[in-house]
Amino acid sequence: MWEITKHYDDLKFRDFRHALTGALLWKAQHPDVETFWNSKHDKAGVGCHDCHMPKVTDAKTKKIYTSHWQTSPRNYLKETCLRCHNGWDETKARYVIDSTNAHIQGKTRKAEFWLVQLVDKFGEANTAGVDEAVLKDARRKHDEAHAHWEWWTAANGAAFHNTDQAKDSLNRSMVLAQEGIKILDDAIKARRSAPAKAALVAPAR
Repeated sequence: MWEITKHYDDLKFRDFRHALTGALLWKAQHPDVETFWNSKHDKAGVGCHDCHMPKVTDAKTKKIYTSHWQTSPRNYLKETCLRCHNGWDETKARYVIDSTNAHIQGKTRKAEFWLVQLVDKFGEANTAGVDEAVLKDARRKHDEAHAHWEWWTAANGAAFHNTDQAKDSLNRSMVLAQEGIKILDDAIKARRSAPAKAALVAPAR
């Protein structure tokens, strides 16, 4: 799994600081081309124009021209998907596109759930007085988890551009968020148990 944050670590740059966790976070700027690199379609030699600017026939003149309606290939399946996927019909093509999108959207919502849990856990950690060094470790997890989620929400058509990478990256976001939660949970438990332990060893008066 590639690390999205490494490039920005080298540049020593982030876009903003999260108001609740204090983590420095990155804002993706529509990484549509980057999401397509090394995808199945890219490796098969399919270009952006094949799916988004296909050759179409004018209904009146019957002349063939290049469409400049740069939209989803779902809107002209015969000229795009069905040219390569010979065993498909339009119903099959729509099913594949829609089900793939729904699957990735589901993973995106799960990643968001765990990010929210991590953000909320910072509030609990601050109340418990968790050490700054521990918070710093958890902020790094927030940064990385956020980047693996942000990448796929900022790109148009990311679900279909690189489905395999989207699944891996969103799964990684969930794992990183859960690791951040565990870091804070362990520190919170340690802080809460410290007074009890101190009372047990306190000298008698």
